[in-house]
Amino acid sequence: MADEGDKKISLKSLRSLSGFSEASSEDDESTDLENHDERKWRLSHLKSQFESLELHKLYDIYTDKINHGYFSLFLILQGILSLSHFIILVLSTYQNKDDIVIVIPDLILYLLLFALSILGLYLVDKIVEKYKKLYYLSLFAFAVLFFVNAFVPYYHSIREGNGHYRTTYSALLVLSCYVFFSIHDLLVSFVMGLFVSIFYIMTLVLTTYAGSDILWQRLLSEVLYLAVINGLGVYIRHMNDIVIRRSFLDRRECIMSTFQLRHEKEQEEQLMSSIIPTSMINKVKANYLEATNYYLQTKKYLRRNPFENALLDERDNVTILFADIVHYTEMTSKLDITDLLETLNDLFGWFDEASEDYPPDPAPNHAEACVDVGLDMISIIASVRKKRALNINMRIGVHTGKIISGIIGAVKYQFDIWSRDVDIANKMESEGSPGKVHITNTTKALLQKSYTIAPTDKGETVQQFKQHNLQTFLVSPSENLEETNTPEPNGTINHPRLSVFKKQKRGLSNGVILLAQLQNASIEEEGGIKPESPYLSLASEGNYYKSSVSSIDENGNTNDRQYKRRFSNNPYRISKVMEERRTTADIKRRTAFMNNNIKRYAERTNAVNKEMAETIANVSYSKYEQFVKIKDINSVFLCFIRRSIECGYINMPDPLFKYYLLSAVVLIFFVYIIQNLTLSHWGWSSWPFLATEGLIVFIFLPMSWTHFIWSRYVENIVNNPPTNRLVNLLCKSSKLITNNFAVKLVMFTIIYVLLGVCVLMELIQCESEAEDGHIFSNKSFLLALFSKSRSLKNNEYCIVPWHMTECCILAVIMVFLFLRIFLWIKLLFAVITVAVYSYCVLIFNNSFYADSETFNYGLKPQVAHIMSVIFFTIALHCIDRQTDYMNRLDHLLNLKLRREQEEANKLQIINKNLLLNILPKHVAKLYLDVNREMKELYYESHNDVAIMFASIVVEDDLQDILGDDKFLVLMNEYITSFDTLINRREFRTIEKIKVAKWTYMAACGLFPGGKEFQIERHVTSATLETLLSFASNMFKQLKTYNQINMQNCQLRIGICHGPIVAGVVGSKKPLYDIWGDPVNMASRMDSTGVPNRIQVMEGTAEIIQNLGYTCDYRDNIYVKGKDEPVSTYFVRLDENFDLVKSPRDISED
Repeated sequence: MADEGDKKISLKSLRSLSGFSEASSEDDESTDLENHDERKWRLSHLKSQFESLELHKLYDIYTDKINHGYFSLFLILQGILSLSHFIILVLSTYQNKDDIVIVIPDLILYLLLFALSILGLYLVDKIVEKYKKLYYLSLFAFAVLFFVNAFVPYYHSIREGNGHYRTTYSALLVLSCYVFFSIHDLLVSFVMGLFVSIFYIMTLVLTTYAGSDILWQRLLSEVLYLAVINGLGVYIRHMNDIVIRRSFLDRRECIMSTFQLRHEKEQEEQLMSSIIPTSMINKVKANYLEATNYYLQTKKYLRRNPFENALLDERDNVTILFADIVHYTEMTSKLDITDLLETLNDLFGWFDEASEDYPPDPAPNHAEACVDVGLDMISIIASVRKKRALNINMRIGVHTGKIISGIIGAVKYQFDIWSRDVDIANKMESEGSPGKVHITNTTKALLQKSYTIAPTDKGETVQQFKQHNLQTFLVSPSENLEETNTPEPNGTINHPRLSVFKKQKRGLSNGVILLAQLQNASIEEEGGIKPESPYLSLASEGNYYKSSVSSIDENGNTNDRQYKRRFSNNPYRISKVMEERRTTADIKRRTAFMNNNIKRYAERTNAVNKEMAETIANVSYSKYEQFVKIKDINSVFLCFIRRSIECGYINMPDPLFKYYLLSAVVLIFFVYIIQNLTLSHWGWSSWPFLATEGLIVFIFLPMSWTHFIWSRYVENIVNNPPTNRLVNLLCKSSKLITNNFAVKLVMFTIIYVLLGVCVLMELIQCESEAEDGHIFSNKSFLLALFSKSRSLKNNEYCIVPWHMTECCILAVIMVFLFLRIFLWIKLLFAVITVAVYSYCVLIFNNSFYADSETFNYGLKPQVAHIMSVIFFTIALHCIDRQTDYMNRLDHLLNLKLRREQEEANKLQIINKNLLLNILPKHVAKLYLDVNREMKELYYESHNDVAIMFASIVVEDDLQDILGDDKFLVLMNEYITSFDTLINRREFRTIEKIKVAKWTYMAACGLFPGGKEFQIERHVTSATLETLLSFASNMFKQLKTYNQINMQNCQLRIGICHGPIVAGVVGSKKPLYDIWGDPVNMASRMDSTGVPNRIQVMEGTAEIIQNLGYTCDYRDNIYVKGKDEPVSTYFVRLDENFDLVKSPRDISED
């Protein structure tokens, strides 16, 4: 049953960890659907976030990286297009020497463009690395391309006198101003694009369309076309800006969250390690993770051999120290509770500081370390005695030997040590002298430094020492030592106070064991707990120090102290007197778990920004990096190597899809206008446009925009979800469209097909004369498919050929408007469009295009038309590839960060569960809350609490028979079996306080005042009845485990109820405890009780009888803390340890 502890902790978070396991498994890399928050995707909101977070510099660096990638792509694209243009022109003119001579300047310019592109591609990475800027290189590229683009048509027009030539790269150059060139300011890009557009129109007026009968119609169509190209550049830039900023913020948020989780994890680990050694915490984590992983894989709980993985550790050659404050009762009677608590916390803090001077790692001489700490403690209390005029002192015992250390139980872990040598060290303290360190000859043999040592006769007079052949000695502090270690008058120590959160390596070996915990109990000789005696235990690796607080009168007799604590109505409020008395050292000690929030926020922000800067620095959009170094993405097909990541990427939500639809509406409208501007009248072919626009405007747009409009403009007013069925359905459809890839693909395909019909219908309806004078009428399958057989006048519905080509380009643009549709689907649709159009140009309407303008002398117009469509399709595909590549890199990086975040979150859940298994939830939250005021003392009064002390009574020789190891494992099983009861729903209001000397202390009714506890209190029984039921089940558990282990251990229980104070004592090693007379009396009811019985006082017995249970009068007995005998009762139990109801209740039943 040793695995019960792991099992019970695992139960608290298996579901959450199971969720992490599934989310981060190797077979499931898909991204969860994001919260459908429309505001997150508004550029104005994103910019305001960048402004508030001061991210502009980082974003500029990031965009420089992105621009580097786009500019490298531009060089590749321009190199491909220039070389292709060169080859096509050579093939078109090589048969005629005169023609090829005429186009030599063209060929030279295209070769120059190709050479400069290749050279630029080679140098761009080095230039970026050295100068960090591409602005001037972009301007140079713009100037070169602009010159080549302008030179060719003007050169041939001037040479021929009336040549009608068009610029080849005007549309590409306009688009490059927005997308490819490294220009941060959109206004500058717009001015450059406008400049190219104006120049292009002027070229059309002066050369291309000179003398045309429909000049203004043609120019207006060209203006609309250029407006679309400029709009496309703005659109791509705007959408990329949104996506990049959103990705940037998500990445930063992920890093910030991971940092926060790491910070919380460190806080929790440091708080845990201040209570339990790190080595033992790591053991608990290992057992916990093993049990959790086993459950996640098999859905079963891991069963272990009881003697395996027990949280116990045996060490030899360890020095143990116990320490008591002498005359403690006198101090408690002289000081009020506020001054007393302040004094105790000062003492314990200074004791911690003194122990920190000695290494927590294995020390060369741990015995000397313990003795030195003991002398420091004597010096410290001497200073307090003088400063506060108190008659107090320290009595310290030290012994070296073997210990077994570890954790007993499964709930509210406590670290402790057990062994006969520990008992000897405890006895050394009680037999020592105030102001001196009492050591055994075993410890003395390890001392190498010079000390003032005097022998004693305790080895002959004390039976426990005599039985083990021990001699004892007293070590006296020297005057120099006392002066050196005495706190300064202002309350500070002459050595720095280390942070409580400082990571300390702890292991139990031959060094110093510094375990410091303040317990509000010391062990009575009869096995009970004295709750009225605060108990300090300090440890160091290889050394063990314990300090129990009791009083010694002038004759040397040990007396218990009893005082009444001052209750506070505010659980977090400490008297202002304490604040006024704080010194620099006090503040350092009392704020060990707190920091200045502004400073913490600034430090974390700087750390996150630094991490972001490093992440950005490691991201490369260089083509070499893309094709050579990036291993997770196939550089040719641009898809993830792992199928699971690819599926997750494709299925990512796309909140921008509604903008694609809106852009498609505008684009289709421009296509319709361009097609009809140059016609004598607008023909009957308007119906495909009207049908397409109607479908998108009246069906697709409402389905995609309703949620956005409702959340932004309506929800803030009505503050409720839509009640109208139609509106509610449209809102749901908006979310479905955003999150479902299949739905988006269907809508995209429908729009593509309809626009294709709109563009190609005009071409098919246009009948043209062939060279032999015959008419092509309904002779192709396309014509038969799309047109009605009716008589048309020749060229009545024919638009300008280049406007038809521009409409085809606009159709291709529409395909690439949908940025997040799968890359290869868009390319497929674009290729289909280009192929069909090329067929129409070359075969179906060859003569219609033969008389149109071209790019170069000797180049057929039909080829120029096809080149224009293909070149622009290649450019759009390259942009699409680069955008998709950037998104894929972001996706990979976000997945990596998300996995780190999940791992940090997983570890944080483990730490939190472990921490909550050490301290109550509200106390752990208090100590981890950096926002609380600088008061680390926590108290809360409770008016109706039931307290129980339950001692396991064993046979005197059981430990000798079993041996230390097996005895501890047996006791661990008993304690763990009790702990499992607390995890039951009916006992959730019971709080385990501690276990000491096999006495189990618990309380019911400690509600910290939160809402969740109030609800819990409302649905549970009265606190006393709940605790009685718990005690009854403890007897049953003990009986069961006695049968399993063939033992005859018994349980003795004492219960009392009444008002108590709960709180945390100790600033470095916080310990939750309770105080009050009911606590003392519950302890006395246990220590004076009888095995297998529950003993209570008269007042408690009356309430139990009112609850319907039977109590039997025992006797009037004397108990410590009471001047008169008290009446005690036994709660009646049957042979099965069930509570026996009173005859009255039985008859009523």
